[in-house]
Amino acid sequence: MLTSWNERLFLLVNASAHPDAALVLVATFAAAWVIYFAMALVAGLWIWGRPHLRGRLLATVGGVSLALGINQILGMLWYEPRPFAIGLGHALISHAADNSFPSDHGTFLWSLGFSLIVAVAADGWGLAVLVAGLLVAWARVYLGVHYPLDMATSLLVSVVGGTLSLALVPMAERLVLPPAEALYLRMLELLHLPRRVFPREQRARDTMPFWHA
Repeated sequence: MLTSWNERLFLLVNASAHPDAALVLVATFAAAWVIYFAMALVAGLWIWGRPHLRGRLLATVGGVSLALGINQILGMLWYEPRPFAIGLGHALISHAADNSFPSDHGTFLWSLGFSLIVAVAADGWGLAVLVAGLLVAWARVYLGVHYPLDMATSLLVSVVGGTLSLALVPMAERLVLPPAEALYLRMLELLHLPRRVFPREQRARDTMPFWHA
């Protein structure tokens, strides 16, 4: 029954046999490229964001990684062929005929958005990423490479990832941030990157590594 409901909902969202060209263009861009803008956002927050939030940003990355790890476990437990692999609907972009469940794109974006908010790393950007995740979820169903249930599961996994990111904040700030920041600053110096573009400001050392506590 769940499979039947999932397929019916997919067909409601999936593109028709003669879709609007502009809508296909928007969906294709969202499905393929938004995730890279999200990755660039994380890098930008590290480079140009507030240094005292870098530990929380690392915790955010940890939450996203754990969410994607949960995805892999779910994928091993349940195999769902992509819609086009069973001749369902219309596939408007090429994609490997691998497991459809759950969506890595959806999980990455939503877990990033939730983690940025929950870990208090960048609330406003987190909300923007959540909205972008909705756009990507629609696009990938519309283009015929995912089911709605894939996206719904990704949303649930992302909530877990966001929650875990908050638990990771103390460890990220005390254990991971000092060597990560030192490595980053060393890399800037070795590459002779301009200070005007890549600030050298560091977080105030209000928390010491756990081995010095």
